[in-house]
Amino acid sequence: MLARLRHLTTSHIERAHLSVRQELNRFQRKGLGYSKDLGTHAAAVALHFGVYHLVRRHSSLAPTSAVAAGIEEKPWGLERVVQITGGVTPIRRSNTFDERCGE
Repeated sequence: MLARLRHLTTSHIERAHLSVRQELNRFQRKGLGYSKDLGTHAAAVALHFGVYHLVRRHSSLAPTSAVAAGIEEKPWGLERVVQITGGVTPIRRSNTFDERCGE
């Protein structure tokens, strides 16, 4: 793994940042997909990276990026990523409209 990191350049990092900005509205400039709290933001980012590396098959690679790097033996299903990232933050839900509006 360290041998691969030696060949890492600024171009690789910038490409990764571009992918995140294109996929998640909350990172786009002047985007409306912002989060009101840090927990929601962390869950969205965790879900994005889980799907991007473990589920999505990339055109330049035959398998997913995690399989190509030797981290996983086979691609994950979307259900598994959602199940694992669901534990990142508890989701707070109000029971009624009145509770959400503060009445």
